[in-house]
Amino acid sequence: MKILCDASVIRPPYSGVQLAVRHEVLSLLGLPAGLDFSVCARDRVVLDVCREHGVPTCRLPDVTQHVPARVLWQQILLPRLLQREHVELLHAFAYTAPLRCPVPYVLNVHDTIALDQPQLCSWGNARHMRSLMPTSIREAAAIVVSSRYVRDRVLDLFGEKLGAVYVVPLGVDASRFSVPDVSEPTAPQSSSRPYLLFVGNLEPKKGLPSLLAAYADVADAIGWDLVIAGRPAWRSGSLVERLARYSGPGKIVARGPISDEDLPGLYQGAAAFVFPSLTEGFGLPVLEAMASGTPVVHSDCPAVTETAGGAGLSFSRGNAAELGHALCRLAESKDLQNELREQGRRRAAEMTWQCWAEKVCRIYPEALDY
Repeated sequence: MKILCDASVIRPPYSGVQLAVRHEVLSLLGLPAGLDFSVCARDRVVLDVCREHGVPTCRLPDVTQHVPARVLWQQILLPRLLQREHVELLHAFAYTAPLRCPVPYVLNVHDTIALDQPQLCSWGNARHMRSLMPTSIREAAAIVVSSRYVRDRVLDLFGEKLGAVYVVPLGVDASRFSVPDVSEPTAPQSSSRPYLLFVGNLEPKKGLPSLLAAYADVADAIGWDLVIAGRPAWRSGSLVERLARYSGPGKIVARGPISDEDLPGLYQGAAAFVFPSLTEGFGLPVLEAMASGTPVVHSDCPAVTETAGGAGLSFSRGNAAELGHALCRLAESKDLQNELREQGRRRAAEMTWQCWAEKVCRIYPEALDY
């Protein structure tokens, strides 16, 4: 079976979806030989691994760094490539596929936020997804989602007359995050105080205002600093300014983007990890923190609750008082911290990228017969 992977979505500055797609593609390439893959990408990490495995690639031109150019490439040039290379099945890794696709395709739908809550997306992203995503979903031979919540939303929005919808949870490289970090500490602090950690792009859906309100209320009680690690994304100007002007109680460190090399140590050094998102399709940082042995406090966003699998401490979305109570409860109890560490490690060990890849490979023959 000749399968082409459209990994064109991976480009800096990286979002959680783009990093997840990178892991997905690499996990497929790491499986024992048996499927005939080729990959369309411009991501250096993906292209390097393709070369190591002898996987044919189509390196996208640099102009596809810009979304309009990538959309045109996908809609006009990709169908021609599929025909020219006699591809039998396309795997489109991020929401959309060619509207006139000459072969059956598997479509990854990471979330339905652009359709359900466009106010939580940038204007350009919402317009792109609302233009191409519905038809892409309806015409897909198979749809891969990472949570039951996203599956239910897809079925609610588009009805039952779809290709099969498969729930295949994302994974985590537990060995990468669990190996003790022996380098210099990566948290930029002038004191030795423990810290509460958030990791993710700074954008409206992440629920950071409720985190800041909760932290201001309980900072003195818990005795932790707050480290915010992530890239300022769309509509983050007021939040960035608020972080810069924060003068207490406690201490907030706006760390900015974190390199792959520094990320495990940052998780491992945290007293706790907090994920206050208003909505998600999965919530990969929750698994990364759990794999690192860090206690997790997360919102009751359905997909995140599903990802945590009961191994975290939950609070109601947007409820700063409830979040503050959860943080105090955790800070006051070493037993609870140890319990969440162990539960989190077990949860992360269950979720591997190899498992994701093996499940997806079993979908391909069914999609080809669609």
